[in-house]
Amino acid sequence: MVAASKNTAYRARLVTALGALALCATAALVLVASAEDASSQGRRLFGLWRTRHVVSALSLIALALVFASAAVSRRALFGALAALMSLAATTVALELAGISGIVSWPSVFGPRESSIGTKPEPMMRVSGASFQDTATAWGLPSEPIPFDYVTDRRGYRNQPDRPDADVYLLGDSILVAALVPFEHTLVARLEALLGAPTIQVALIAISPQEAIARFRETRLDLRGRLVLEFIFEGNDLLDSWGYRNEGSPTAQPVTRPFLERTLLKQLELRLLRLSQPVDPVAAKRSCTIDGQQYTFFWVRDSFAGFEGEQAEIGAALAQFGAEVHSAGGTFAVVFVPSKLRVLGPLCSWPAGSELADVSANLSPFRDGIAAWSARSGIPVLDLTEPLSSAARSGVIPWLWGDTHWNADGHAAAARAVAAWDVVRRARSNP
Repeated sequence: MVAASKNTAYRARLVTALGALALCATAALVLVASAEDASSQGRRLFGLWRTRHVVSALSLIALALVFASAAVSRRALFGALAALMSLAATTVALELAGISGIVSWPSVFGPRESSIGTKPEPMMRVSGASFQDTATAWGLPSEPIPFDYVTDRRGYRNQPDRPDADVYLLGDSILVAALVPFEHTLVARLEALLGAPTIQVALIAISPQEAIARFRETRLDLRGRLVLEFIFEGNDLLDSWGYRNEGSPTAQPVTRPFLERTLLKQLELRLLRLSQPVDPVAAKRSCTIDGQQYTFFWVRDSFAGFEGEQAEIGAALAQFGAEVHSAGGTFAVVFVPSKLRVLGPLCSWPAGSELADVSANLSPFRDGIAAWSARSGIPVLDLTEPLSSAARSGVIPWLWGDTHWNADGHAAAARAVAAWDVVRRARSNP
């Protein structure tokens, strides 16, 4: 009986040990079968695996450890189960700390997010250094860019502080231009070209509708003033949808999605960056011009499915234009093309680039705003040709690894706006 009992116990341990080996082998097969080429869009763990596949493999290995512990002894099994339960309990406790606001996991594991330019902060001055946005997001090496950010009494990037002006500019981060010295920004250059006080009401990542709402809050006098609203092809359709569905004229920036606030998601993002520093999307959304790399962020996925927002933006612009006109001012719109629209024709694209067919990645917004102008009677200045002309001459208007203009882009845009007959007529008949 004793010998039979020992044989039974031995066979049980052998079966559990073989089960552990089988689970480990299955985990290895999962990793082998799910490995993808590093050129696939989006980061992969070590350039090969989606997170879910690695999690599946680790779960199988954890189960294999439980089997292996059972093969050793009952005490080892209980120890393994206790360790797994403790790990699970600790993870839940840490996640609850994040959900309750005790700790911000994005701040702990990710780069500190700055609020500069995202909301009005009166009489603020901040100096420091920052990096180009797309290059940073995709892990491309780039040099820090010093900045000096100063706001006026209303909290917008204007200098010096003024109670009002003759020309008002409305828009988003294209006008804010946090990485460009203030004296080289469009608002400063336009003031110098026109010889007239010029201020802007602009914030990062706001829609045309919110720009209008922010301007209304200022209660600035419109009689005899020129008001120019800048519409950006890149992300204004997305911003319009977000504003109408999530925002309000006084809303704070949209809250980070719940999943991105969790500890596990932040750990995943950190591991992805550590194991594959350069996002493969960079190769698919970059080109070279005269040997210099240029990145493109706002492409087809920034407008596909959101084309209907053109009508929403047009209605808001028309209503605001009527308000400005009834108050004795002049209103016009300036269309800012996407980086791809301007630089795409000059690009040398790598094999397999998803942007090689430039036209397929250009939104209908440009044609839509032109048609809207014809219907509404509100004039629109299209900056595509002035910026393209500068680029063709070798003066590239955009930062290489960023979605925004460099100083040359601001200069080209300011010259085009100052030469526009709408602006000249408004200035000659204040």
